[in-house]
Amino acid sequence: MIRTAIRLTPTIAFPFFEKRNVNDYNKLHEPEPQTANSGLDRVKKMFQRDEFEEVSVELHNVIQATLSGAFIGACFGGFLKSREAYVKFIERNQATAFTSTIQAKKQLQDYVTIRFAKGAVHWGWRLGLFTGCFSLITTVIAVYRGESSLIDYVMAGALTGGIYKANLGVAGTIVGATVGGVLSAFGGLLILNILKITGVSMEDVRRVLYNIKLAREDQYNQVLEKSAKEKHDNLTRHHDKLISEKGEKKIEEIS
Repeated sequence: MIRTAIRLTPTIAFPFFEKRNVNDYNKLHEPEPQTANSGLDRVKKMFQRDEFEEVSVELHNVIQATLSGAFIGACFGGFLKSREAYVKFIERNQATAFTSTIQAKKQLQDYVTIRFAKGAVHWGWRLGLFTGCFSLITTVIAVYRGESSLIDYVMAGALTGGIYKANLGVAGTIVGATVGGVLSAFGGLLILNILKITGVSMEDVRRVLYNIKLAREDQYNQVLEKSAKEKHDNLTRHHDKLISEKGEKKIEEIS
């Protein structure tokens, strides 16, 4: 009965019941063959560098997710605290006598800037740590299992939520794990449905992001190489000009 329900259930609504359709066409590239035999070997390979001392595709995306979470948290916390600081400064200093308008603006700017920095630090490292833990756990489970499914998000959300609220005791840990698991389930369903509709997999998304990073580094290296060549050519021409004007000297003749 369960198998019949699973077979008749539309996979676009519940993509975690089965894998991608066999008729789905991979528009990005053919999946790379798995060189690691077991899930543990794949996890070990995820944390190893390649022959070019580059991190793996999965670990690169975890790092990018952590940095993005920290950046978004810093912006959110900074803007939130700076707005609160502006309102509080105006309310507290309505009857304050300042020597000049410049002094009032300077104190306001200093107060808002300090509160912005505190809010950015307060929210930045928390959201970065939370995002990094969630992304790392999700990626490790997916790499170990060899595929992405809803269970990855539920387990990662429950573990991350429990760890985040561990300082509140056993009750706080349970509540955090429950809330994290439920929210991650909704988020996982949304992500998996989007992937199902577009016909790509999470591995495709990770590899595309990694290729973008490689392309950006390649463009940066080309600009540096071009700049270095131009500087070297100018330096060489200047050196040749000095040699032609003053002539060559031996080391013993140089005082």
